[in-house]
Amino acid sequence: MFSTVTRASSKAGLKLGAVSGGRAALSIGTARKMAKEVPSGRRVVAEPGSTTYAALEARLNLSFGDRAVMEQVCTHKSYAQGRVEHNERMEWIGKRALNLFVGEHLLATYPNLSTEALQDVQHSSFGMSSLAEVGRHFGMQAAMRWEPVSREAPAVGLTKVLGKAVQALVGAIYQRQGEAAARQFVKQHVLSRPVDVEAVMQIKNPKVMLVALTRQKGLEYPVARILKETGRFTSSPVFIVGVFCGTKMVGMGFGSSLKMAEHRAAKDALLKYYAKEIKDIGVTGDEPDVSLFAQDVAV
Repeated sequence: MFSTVTRASSKAGLKLGAVSGGRAALSIGTARKMAKEVPSGRRVVAEPGSTTYAALEARLNLSFGDRAVMEQVCTHKSYAQGRVEHNERMEWIGKRALNLFVGEHLLATYPNLSTEALQDVQHSSFGMSSLAEVGRHFGMQAAMRWEPVSREAPAVGLTKVLGKAVQALVGAIYQRQGEAAARQFVKQHVLSRPVDVEAVMQIKNPKVMLVALTRQKGLEYPVARILKETGRFTSSPVFIVGVFCGTKMVGMGFGSSLKMAEHRAAKDALLKYYAKEIKDIGVTGDEPDVSLFAQDVAV
């Protein structure tokens, strides 16, 4: 009896060993096949799941009703060599909708700013880098599907990919929910970002520009007046100067010299009131320096 059981156990062991060996062989074969499919040196990154896109929609306070829409928004045409649905068409319509909404906003906010300056402001404040920051704010980078140009530097190109994804998102909202919803999204998340008009104005000689502008507008000649001062005869004086057109102060500045304070006051006047027409006053930059102080004030 014991010998029968031993022989049966031996046969069972042989069968289990054969099955285990077969599974091991299968696992090795599968691993080798997968190794052939994945190019050497390329990292295998987990695909974003449905929960990733659901969380992204929640952060954006959006609901498309179809999870595939957000997945397509986050799929760049470089992914899978363009064999899957990607965001290029959404990006195309979204880019044009964004240009319209941003253009309307800039024209309404800076009605007298030259078209060249408007273009510069749009590029610097609402360009691809700015849109990428919007995408990063909502964590879109974790949901992106794209292929980096360089395997050694996978982050290169991400800013452009994220910017295009935000354009595609606007396009998806425009197509699925209408113009009003797209406009509201852009107003809330894009147009709310700070705009640096001064950075594109290139104010090199504010006193000359202010004189030319007041002459063009038929205003009184700007006059600089000392508002406050301290330590004039010390090594660290401070002057506060105001620039007036008639009785109205149009700008104020400070500095360690009267000339510096006057320069800043004239620049402040331009930024506050006349910067919208700064490129239309015909200043070439070759004009001689002027002083806005009365002749009896030592600068």
